Amino acid sequence: MKILNRILLFVIPAGLVLTSCEGPQGPQGIDANQSCTECHDNSAQIETKQAQWEHSLHATGENAAYANRAGCAECHTSQGFLEYVAEGSRANISLPDEPMQINCYTCHEIHTTYTEEDYSLTKPGAETLILKAKDGSTVTWDKGTSNQCVGCHQARNVATIPVQNAATFSITDTRFGPHHAPNSNLMLGKIPFELTGSAAYPTTNPHNLSNACIDCHMSKPYGYMAGGHSMNMFYDAHGVETLNTNACITCHTDATTAKNKFTALQTAVSTKLSKLESQLTAANVYNPTTGLAKAGTTTGNAALAYLCYNTIKEDKSFGMHNPSYTKALLDNAIQAMTALGFPAP
Repeated sequence: MKILNRILLFVIPAGLVLTSCEGPQGPQGIDANQSCTECHDNSAQIETKQAQWEHSLHATGENAAYANRAGCAECHTSQGFLEYVAEGSRANISLPDEPMQINCYTCHEIHTTYTEEDYSLTKPGAETLILKAKDGSTVTWDKGTSNQCVGCHQARNVATIPVQNAATFSITDTRFGPHHAPNSNLMLGKIPFELTGSAAYPTTNPHNLSNACIDCHMSKPYGYMAGGHSMNMFYDAHGVETLNTNACITCHTDATTAKNKFTALQTAVSTKLSKLESQLTAANVYNPTTGLAKAGTTTGNAALAYLCYNTIKEDKSFGMHNPSYTKALLDNAIQAMTALGFPAP
């Protein structure tokens, strides 16, 4: 009986007309052998880049969850950055429910064409910087593949910039300043906080190369730890932090010469930065415990000196991004603070 019931299920009633459920034939799909294998082959290029990225600050150091806030998400989360690229505005960026770190999809058009075109950058065009120059003019960054970097690696806006020699200036926010990574502004030598002093500001920068950030930070890699998609300039060599000189030797005579110049520059800038920090601390403008500004009333020159200090501290290259300009900023700021009665130690 059970067998009969199963058979009856397939009996077609008389007069029933059977038609095909298929519609018109769709377009032919992409042949994986002709597209996907342009990237997914046995060269291990994707695996190599991913391994380098896993050692980068993009992967490990900039916490997407912590910075998933208004005014932060467009640079600290992958989703926020891509929304900024799509909208062309940093305003009203959505806060993703599951924020992701900066990754392959943030910078590259992954799985758009399923060809090598997917390595194209998501934001290749020139970047108009948020912070204007000292004369109030707009600053534009247009340096090849590094344009992608500068969407985020620039100073945030400072609503009210102090006037040199002003008798008073009120600092109302302890986070007063250009914020993290004002690298592009410093490389271009377009910092609106310049104090006029005995040090002249240079108009050229030997480290401002054609692709700028990319030329040095993504130079020939040292394993997975420096260069390439790690974007690190240093690697650990048996417990010693070591400079990746692969980019340096394209301009400098040899690796030893490059390292010596690098060490001398960073030592000089670090010394000047420490002197200025001591002056700002004595002037009650800077809090060395919190690493932030102190709210209160000060002078225009002290406020400008603090902004110079904050810019160079947050740049974190200790002069490498623009050697002579960085030293001039510090020298004139130290001079201004000395004139206010806070001599450098």
